[in-house]
Amino acid sequence: MATTETIAAVATPVCALVGVIGSGWLAARQAARRAATEDIMAEAQAEATVENAEAAAAEALQAGFVALYAEHRAERSELRERISALEAGQARQAEKLDRMAEDHRRWRDAAIRYIRILRAQLASLGASHPAPDDPIRADLDP
Repeated sequence: MATTETIAAVATPVCALVGVIGSGWLAARQAARRAATEDIMAEAQAEATVENAEAAAAEALQAGFVALYAEHRAERSELRERISALEAGQARQAEKLDRMAEDHRRWRDAAIRYIRILRAQLASLGASHPAPDDPIRADLDP
């Protein structure tokens, strides 16, 4: 029985040592897996953070372009309104100028008729009339 006790005395520490080494190996393996999983999760989270940052930057850029486009449209609309107002004013001025030119033409025609009537009356009375100035002479002489 001494051999059994000797083997038991030797095997017990060896088995305990194998158990401790196995437990250490399992704990190290579990820690390595946990670390690998945490690294994968950290990488995934970092990628998600980068994607979120890129999405936020793209959204901010798009919002900036939309605001710039809206400002450009507002400026163009305001410019169109100004152009329309100027064109309307120009049309009113052209109409006024046309009316004034028509009034001038009517007054000129009426004045020429009146002068011709007066000349005819002076001629019928035997009186002479004064010679008109150069700009008027062409209009009065038929």
